[in-house]
Amino acid sequence: MSDTTAPRAEVLRTRDFVGWAVTGRDGANVGTVSDILIDRGGRVRFLAVEEPGMFRKRTVLLPVESMDWGDGALTVGWSESEVRALPPYDGDVPLTGAVLEELERAYPRHYGAGGDQPLPVPGDGPRVVPLKDAKEFRLAKGAPNLRGWSVYGSDNEKVGTVVEMLVDPAAMKIRYLDVDVDDDLFALTDDRHVLVPLEAVELRERSRDAWVTNLAAREIVHLPAYMGGPVDPLVDEAVRRSFRVGDAGYASPPAAAYVPPAESEAPPLPQETAAPPPLPDEGRVDDELPPPPDAGPADEELPPPPDQGPADDEPPPPPDEDADDDELPPPSDGFGERPPPVVVEEAWVPPPKPEDDAPGGR
Repeated sequence: MSDTTAPRAEVLRTRDFVGWAVTGRDGANVGTVSDILIDRGGRVRFLAVEEPGMFRKRTVLLPVESMDWGDGALTVGWSESEVRALPPYDGDVPLTGAVLEELERAYPRHYGAGGDQPLPVPGDGPRVVPLKDAKEFRLAKGAPNLRGWSVYGSDNEKVGTVVEMLVDPAAMKIRYLDVDVDDDLFALTDDRHVLVPLEAVELRERSRDAWVTNLAAREIVHLPAYMGGPVDPLVDEAVRRSFRVGDAGYASPPAAAYVPPAESEAPPLPQETAAPPPLPDEGRVDDELPPPPDAGPADEELPPPPDQGPADDEPPPPPDEDADDDELPPPSDGFGERPPPVVVEEAWVPPPKPEDDAPGGR
C-alpha cells in the first residue's frame, strides 16, 4: 500500500498561496489571498486579500509582517472591523512611491512605523469616542449640533462634511469633528475621514460652516485617517501636533525634569551700568561757568564789519553836561544852518482904547 500523503514543500510557488484563508485576531474570516506583491528589490511586501461577499467584493493590502503563517492558512493581527476600514486596493492602479507614502501617512498603525506598537487597552486612560457611544454625555443647552456642517481650510477650499462629533466623557468636552473628506483631495479611493480639533475651527452658525484657522485643505487631508471607534493614540498625537494644539485626549508623558545649564553654558550676567555723575553741592556757591569751547587761536582777528558808509555819517556826540544850558549844540551837517533861538512871548494884551477926540466932545 503506497503512502498517499504528499511531501511537505518548504518553498512555495506564488500560485500556491492563492486561495489561502485569512483569519482576523478575533477569529473572524477576513478573506482569501488573491495575489502577492513584490517590490523591485525582490522582497514580498503585501498580500492582496479579497474580502468575503457575494456582490461588490473588495480587495485590501495586508503587509506580510502583520501575518502569522500557518499550514494552508494565515492569521492577521487585526480585527475584522479594522481590515474593513482599510482603503481598497485596485490592481489596475500602480503602487507608486506617492501612493505608498500616502498609505504610510494615512494609516500609520497598519502601513507605517506605528504598526509594531500595541493598541491601547480599554481603561488604560481617557478615551475619545464618538458622541453616539458616550452614553452619559449630553450637549449643553443651546450648543449647535455640528453634524452636516461644511468644513473649509484656511485657503477657503472645502475639505468635507462633519458626520460626527467625538467627545471626552471624562472631561465632558467635545474634542474632535469627524470630517468625511471630499474624494478629489487625495490619491487613494477610500472613504477617507479625518479628525479636526474643535478648538482649531471657527464656527459660523448662520451658514453652518466650520473654518479651520491654521491649515489649508491639502494639509488637512494629509492627516492620518480616522477609522472609527475610540481614537487611536497615534492618530490623536499626529493630529494635535499638526494643528499645534494641546490638551490631548490621551495622557501626555510626564515632563522631563529641569536641568540647569552648565557653568560654561550659563548666559553672561548683564554688565553694570556706570553710576551717574554726582550732583553739585547745594551749599557751595560757585558761580563759575565752565570754560567755553575752544574758539580757535586768540590772535585770530574777527572779520571787519561791512562798510556802513563814510565816517561823516556817524551820529553826533552827546552834548557836554557841563556846557551852558543856553548854548545849543552846533548844527549838524546835512540839516541846514543853525535855527534861530526860540523866543517865548508873553501873553498878548490889547492896547487901551484911545479917547474920543471928535469935535463936540467934553
